[in-house]
Amino acid sequence: MSIDAHTQIYGIIGNPLGHTFSPAMQNAAFAARKINAVYLPFPLKNLIQLKYAMKQWNIRGLSVTIPYKISIRRLLDRIDPLALQIGSVNTILWGKTGLLEGYNTDGPGAIMALTKARVPISGKRILVIGSGGSARSIAFAIAREMPAEIGILARNPIMAMQLARNLTLARDNPKVTIIMKERPQSLQNSIAEFMPHKGRRWSRLNYTDPEFLSPFDLVINTTPIGMKGSKDAGESPLKARELKKHQTIFDIVYNPAETPLIKIARKKGCGIVHGYKMLLYQGVQQFELFTGKSAPVQAMETALVREIKKLA
Repeated sequence: MSIDAHTQIYGIIGNPLGHTFSPAMQNAAFAARKINAVYLPFPLKNLIQLKYAMKQWNIRGLSVTIPYKISIRRLLDRIDPLALQIGSVNTILWGKTGLLEGYNTDGPGAIMALTKARVPISGKRILVIGSGGSARSIAFAIAREMPAEIGILARNPIMAMQLARNLTLARDNPKVTIIMKERPQSLQNSIAEFMPHKGRRWSRLNYTDPEFLSPFDLVINTTPIGMKGSKDAGESPLKARELKKHQTIFDIVYNPAETPLIKIARKKGCGIVHGYKMLLYQGVQQFELFTGKSAPVQAMETALVREIKKLA
């Protein structure tokens, strides 16, 4: 890769930025498409003067990661409707009219991963494990695909109810069911008891039996349970008795590739979608937003898998 005065600059911002796979993916894509551009990591302590710096250094676009996905919104001139729904932005770029625009490619990346794996969503019952930022991104993207139902299996009843209410604000959104596993009494659970158990097209049920989850066609884990280096690295969010052979299991954790949940699913004969696919396709959509060109998916996947193997 040759860098000169005409090289277009892109990058990723976060704090701490740590190890990021995005530069390897995006630089491989620029090389494959013969675009004179470079993608760099920019660790930031704050967002002060970011918009000014982007103009001064002619930075065309940025990926945005923790902790700026929410606070970045105040700098933007325009936010894509899906990113507004989700409440966070992971991609910013200068639009054709010179305005700084914000998008979220996390949810669409998950949908693209499922589509490429030929996993149907329309008319199906989808279970989302978790209620945090990744769960919101994926749930809102799924809602656009017209599933029969979205189930939310979460530890935090308040966040789960907020997500359920937000998902059902639109008239044509699907039925939403919050499924709460029994847990020791906590302040959050006590507060949740005073909140409504039912709303327009959403309801809250207590998990009582492993068979309770069998009607779901697709199960998506959005929690860090099973991630290498986490406190729950050796754990799975679901046990073998809770999975059924007809289900497809999508674990967005990508390190390790074979998470405890994926291992259980494989033994049960379930369909499997690996987490790195979501990472790949959210990057694919970022490249296409940045450049307006189709992404070289194979080159990006090769670079991503190579980087993941380095951490194994």
